[in-house]
Amino acid sequence: MKTWLKCIGSTKKPITGECSVEQVGFRKLKRPSIRAGDILFLYAPGHRRIFALAEAVSDPEHDADYNANKDGSCFWKLLVSCSINMPVDAGIQLGDIRCSRDLRLSVRQASHVELRADESQLADRELRQAYKKFQEKQSV
Repeated sequence: MKTWLKCIGSTKKPITGECSVEQVGFRKLKRPSIRAGDILFLYAPGHRRIFALAEAVSDPEHDADYNANKDGSCFWKLLVSCSINMPVDAGIQLGDIRCSRDLRLSVRQASHVELRADESQLADRELRQAYKKFQEKQSV
């Protein structure tokens, strides 16, 4: 099992509010390395925040509805199940995950980046704390 940082949306078309995520897409023609059972931290580049934690429940499959001329259409799709999913603004800043590299630079070059153990552990801890605070605010 691997852990990934996966971009959802873009800086040009950022996602806002809550994002119902049941699948994630990949635009490049090369088959993504993510596999069923892998863990994904979902990242909104327009806000530079990690807002969800998901598990891949399928291997990447070619999207039969792919249209290269349609904005947002993805060549590959991957089904996911979220254990944490909150509004983007309640998520954690990517810059707060400071370990062996600057992840902000890594995601500029790829839609998904494999996380190292220290990055994954810190992201998990910070996201769970943010989710707990989010839940507490919702119950008031």
